[in-house]
Amino acid sequence: AGRGRATEAVGLDQISEEVFRIVCDGSLLETMDRGQAFREAHTGAVLLHQGETYTVQEMDLKNHVIQARRADVDYYTRSLKIVDLTVLEELDRRRLGRFEAHFGKLEVTEQFIGYKVLKNEQTIATENLDLPPLVFRTTGLWFTVPEEIRRAVIEKNMHFGGGLHGIEHAMIGVMPLEVMCDRWDVGGLSTPGHPDTMQPTIFIYDGFEGGIGLTEKAYSLIPELMRLTLELVRDCPCAVGCPACVYSPKCGNDNKPLDKKAAAFILEGLLERMH
Repeated sequence: AGRGRATEAVGLDQISEEVFRIVCDGSLLETMDRGQAFREAHTGAVLLHQGETYTVQEMDLKNHVIQARRADVDYYTRSLKIVDLTVLEELDRRRLGRFEAHFGKLEVTEQFIGYKVLKNEQTIATENLDLPPLVFRTTGLWFTVPEEIRRAVIEKNMHFGGGLHGIEHAMIGVMPLEVMCDRWDVGGLSTPGHPDTMQPTIFIYDGFEGGIGLTEKAYSLIPELMRLTLELVRDCPCAVGCPACVYSPKCGNDNKPLDKKAAAFILEGLLERMH
């Protein structure tokens, strides 16, 4: 809402068939697909629409209507979610030296569990949400991190999970440089152990039912994408991570944990293995 993406005009986001109508005093403000509505227009959310702020009073899941009220507030909201995914089918695998990248069909579950109320990036309240999970099938890429890199990260007293999380964010951040997309069009999951790979894994997936070719393109450019990701993380002048490198404006885990140094170290190790 209020981001004015070029894709909004053609309704690329409406690929998922359920459309929520956002209404204020009986007149339609805008429409959103279920994923965007859960993320940005849940009960209690602050909505920005054409420069005006609104607060969401009620979300009617049955009739797909969201009631908003015009309100001048000095705070904003950010939703929190838990992502889980299952690999349904591996469609392709690329071996580059001792590094392997995978592409395939995934089932993603996104559970919006609450939201933060913020003022100048300071949290002033955290509220719970009771929304059904969003489950969709899509396509995505993934790669694993070998045990020797994990051990080296821990020996250096860096946060391994925070490093994986930083890579996930930074890679999604650089994707629009190589793929015609917006960072809001893709999702990610990083985990120190995934049941389908039995290893530390980073997944990046299309945020649309069925997939629309974004991560497929990224997968074909994986060495370049990883180099760009490392450059972004390593060359950013910040000390511990910032919105220009490993922080993400859309992180459902509140940008925790994150370890910029670990992210760079892991990426260097993976790129070395490609040769």
